[in-house]
Amino acid sequence: MITSVSNKKIKDIQKLKENKNIKKYGLYLIEGKHLVEEALEVKVVEEIIVSENFEEFSLIETFKGEITRVSQSVMKTISDTITSQGIIAVCKIVNKELEINKYSKVLILDRVQDPGNLGTIIRTADAFAFNCIILGKGTTSLYGQKVIRSTQGSNFHIDCFDNIDLVNLLDKMSNFNIFATSLKADKYIEQLNNISGKVAVVFGNEGAGVSEEILQKVNNLLKISMPGRAESLNVSIAAGIVMHYISINSK
Repeated sequence: MITSVSNKKIKDIQKLKENKNIKKYGLYLIEGKHLVEEALEVKVVEEIIVSENFEEFSLIETFKGEITRVSQSVMKTISDTITSQGIIAVCKIVNKELEINKYSKVLILDRVQDPGNLGTIIRTADAFAFNCIILGKGTTSLYGQKVIRSTQGSNFHIDCFDNIDLVNLLDKMSNFNIFATSLKADKYIEQLNNISGKVAVVFGNEGAGVSEEILQKVNNLLKISMPGRAESLNVSIAAGIVMHYISINSK
């Protein structure tokens, strides 16, 4: 039982709340029973930390790694939620080589900044059967705790790649139908039908949208019909609408 926040292990765990240390050590934190269960299933968990009053050990009975018990006060210190479920896991980043042509439905994100938006978009992509997510340079970290919480485990279901040069990548995707939303578009998403072949969808920064350099690589510009008075949609909402239409109209 660790009862002091000054304990070296606890200090090391605290470090993993910072992006620079996540990159340095190749480790990140997840919190909560559902996320830990999802992470255990794909075998990325390195260590588990539970609070002194945690009792659901059937959840982690197959885990062969280190399990550390901490006092409630220590758990409160390392927890990133208001009401902790009493379980945190340290997970390893699994580096994979990006082979874009093995995927059929790809989501591409250009400088999306808000962690909640990123996590929600990943979860939505999972719901609509996208099988690859590309985070371009300038997009917020995939491994921040708010992002991971917002994905609700969907990050473990889809191959995700971050810090990718999107211009270079798009040059290799000539066999994809590439879609993006833009006010310059002359076609509405509602007009989509019978999309065949490989599909990629690009969403951009919350304020600036998809960069002009990337829009030039896109062969299908779309806009969403908005009969109301709002001038724009949150990027995660727009992404959900577009991915839904593409999903139901793809062969």
